[in-house]
Amino acid sequence: MEQLFSHDELALITAAADEAGMPPREWVRCAVLQHLTEDPYEEAHTTASRTPYRPDLEHALWPVTSHTRSGRTMHEVHHAGCWVPKGGEETLTTAEARDELLASKARPCDACLPERFLTPAS
Repeated sequence: MEQLFSHDELALITAAADEAGMPPREWVRCAVLQHLTEDPYEEAHTTASRTPYRPDLEHALWPVTSHTRSGRTMHEVHHAGCWVPKGGEETLTTAEARDELLASKARPCDACLPERFLTPAS
């Protein structure tokens, strides 16, 4: 996140996150998702250990990029707010993305960590 924002922007983000009682990375993620979906979060489902539950998560689309490494093609799953996909990539439904990750047919993006949304809360 430090590579994406200036020091002044990080200070503003940190102040807003502190006011909301969230870590700065989670505050940015929530702000981006709310902007992309224009859908308010369900505050009633917020817990101290989890970010707000998003009722539309099962209807989300997950961009998939492909990379060739060691002679084989590796698929990487991203969430909609990730900066890695450039646009026009194939997408998976939430159920398909879960299946791909569980079957090790794709790996989660290291930048956006989509497995946070695709695996059950523990």
